[in-house]
Amino acid sequence: MEFKFKSFSHDIKSIDEPKGIVEAYANVYNNADSDEDVSLPGSFTKTVVEDFPRIRVLRNHWSFERLGVPLELDAKDTYGLRTITQFNMNKSIAKDMFYDNKMAMDNGQNAELSIGYSVIDSYMGKLANEDVRFIRQYKLYEYSFLDSWAANPLAIVSGQKSLADTSKLMAMLTKAYNLPYSDGRLVQIETLLKSLSDGSGDDTTHEENIIIDPYKSLFKIFN
Repeated sequence: MEFKFKSFSHDIKSIDEPKGIVEAYANVYNNADSDEDVSLPGSFTKTVVEDFPRIRVLRNHWSFERLGVPLELDAKDTYGLRTITQFNMNKSIAKDMFYDNKMAMDNGQNAELSIGYSVIDSYMGKLANEDVRFIRQYKLYEYSFLDSWAANPLAIVSGQKSLADTSKLMAMLTKAYNLPYSDGRLVQIETLLKSLSDGSGDDTTHEENIIIDPYKSLFKIFN
């Protein structure tokens, strides 16, 4: 069996901030993904029952960076594999990922989840006249929350790297700064806010009216 990864971008269903719990889908059914695979309803039922105690919640599929534990894996949900995850809010990486997801949800962005899996049973067929692989049974090893939300803050400020958008970027970062991120993340955000407010540390091309460095710094913070 080949071990593979499959990523999805979905709305976050809910976040319980006091408890550090996130509800989100790790996979959807009856939809052709970028690998031209179609996950069928019931494809996670057996593995969720048999492997639940061993299924991990990771950051970016890194086995040494566990974010927390799955409280519930609902393979019978009609939309897809619904996950309820308890984040370990005493770990900086988990706390930061939790609030990255909260920031995404608050700003109308999706969660980025990915599964680590093997295919146990599948067959080839057609969907909308396209050749696809229908997966009847998975073995699920882990699901991961991904750092690829890094691009979303730029979408929030309309993707325009201009001086006119600096206030929007600062407003978004101020919201982030008011969230209880880890101390390390808050120092990064504070430094970028200072850079934007007083112009220090950025590389501005006045002819093109484009701010370069603050956006590079933003990617580093949320990545």
